[in-house]
Amino acid sequence: MRRKIIAATFILALACVAWMGFSGTAQNAYKNILKLQRVMDIVSQVYVEEVDANAITEAAIESMLKELDPHSVYFPPKESKAVAEQMQGDFEGIGATIEIVQNWPAVVTTVAGAPANRMGILAGDRIVKINDEKTEGWQLEQVTSKLRGPKGTKVHLTIQRPGTSESIDVDIVRDKIPLSTVASKFMLDKETGYISISMFSTKTADDVEKALQELEAQGLKNLILDLRGNGGGVLQQAFLVVDKFIPGDKLVVYTRGRIASANEDFYSSYKPKFRPYPLIVLMDRGAASASEVVAGAIQDLDRGLILGERSFGKGLTQLEYPLNDGSAVRITVGRYYTPSGRLIQRDYKDKSLKDYYRERMDENVTDSTKIFHTAKGRAVYGGGGIVPDHHIDSDTVGTYARYLWMKGAIRDFSNKFLEEQGPALRDRYKNDLPGFLKNYQTPEADLQAVVKTGETKGVPFDKAGYVQDKDFLANVLKAEAARYIWGNDASARVRIELDNVALEALKYFKEAQKFADHFMKTTSDGKN
Repeated sequence: MRRKIIAATFILALACVAWMGFSGTAQNAYKNILKLQRVMDIVSQVYVEEVDANAITEAAIESMLKELDPHSVYFPPKESKAVAEQMQGDFEGIGATIEIVQNWPAVVTTVAGAPANRMGILAGDRIVKINDEKTEGWQLEQVTSKLRGPKGTKVHLTIQRPGTSESIDVDIVRDKIPLSTVASKFMLDKETGYISISMFSTKTADDVEKALQELEAQGLKNLILDLRGNGGGVLQQAFLVVDKFIPGDKLVVYTRGRIASANEDFYSSYKPKFRPYPLIVLMDRGAASASEVVAGAIQDLDRGLILGERSFGKGLTQLEYPLNDGSAVRITVGRYYTPSGRLIQRDYKDKSLKDYYRERMDENVTDSTKIFHTAKGRAVYGGGGIVPDHHIDSDTVGTYARYLWMKGAIRDFSNKFLEEQGPALRDRYKNDLPGFLKNYQTPEADLQAVVKTGETKGVPFDKAGYVQDKDFLANVLKAEAARYIWGNDASARVRIELDNVALEALKYFKEAQKFADHFMKTTSDGKN
């Protein structure tokens, strides 16, 4: 039986090495296969202990892919299924995308409004324990199975955040994760709409279309498209989102690779009309991949403005190849380029995965050796990520407020408060969201109750920290009340009251209008 497993391992290795083309010729590839088979035979015959051929096979595949780039990965059977489910539909869990980085599970992104997001889990957080079990060396399948579970059940996480030495314990109550990839949508004022996209799944373009139609019915004339924290997803969906804002026959993105199928040019579609209103796209360090396709096209075509921070810098495209046991490998087959010819992928050579995912790019440094030009002739820069047209630093939350959040003090108080006073609050405001936004103020007594709740959870009162983040704490409690009465969109509308990037964006619509006007003039007299 063991020999059969070894044989199967050899066949899998043969397939992997052959189609990946590690050597320049078929003859050299065959020699490498024979070498691998010989090592497997020796290990199976003489190693001091009985070997787990499946474990060795998976380790060999993972090591093989690590030699390529940070985004070529292997998915065991259950994990492959979970990834597919995440891209296709809903599930019950904490609402976080996880990858294994340097042998530890780490958060890539969270779904807005989902439990992990509401508890303050951030991209880059390392999950060092799940239900007090150390997670070092766990496969993604094991992590996913522990994090998912029925709505209403609890999972206990121990988190380590980059830049901090102390770990944080968090209890997260699982919930149904929202289907829509539009995290929130609402009107900021009578003319300005706001849409936040959490990821690019197979239905993102449809989700965005529904959101646009809803806001247009409310008078939308300016749009803020928020891609902050969006780790990407399906390239085709990013293209389809851009396509909504430009006429036909415009190059949006193109990919180049070694195989013919990796070479594609994505041109916008011909349609009776497109949406011409001023457009501002918000980016940060957590925005990657498909998000950068959107921002890169909007910037290169001079269709709108990019505001915020420099993006992550992932410009590689992958194809997924299923294997015979339900597992799969996702292999980088090409690189994608913006219309001006920029490769957004930042350098990953001679860097550990840990450094690659955690490094913080200097927002004010551009690579003057890699200059490209937009349709209007503006200089834009390659070298990694999308550099915004106007840099705006993201908000930061102090340590004290962060611990109150992640230790569950805010959640516990909010749950108790809304259980006791939520119905009366709903009766008072349910037909008057504008009145709630304008008039409701979180009482000082409620803030002090959060402080006391924090003390019972091991978070000592920090006067300076409280003063620094008092407005943040009040805003979070108000947002939770809005969620109770109206749902996620209203909660996000409240949270944006302290979002300096989004509020600053409102000041740039005169400039964005000039971009839109110029774009219309240079596009077949504004017709398609």
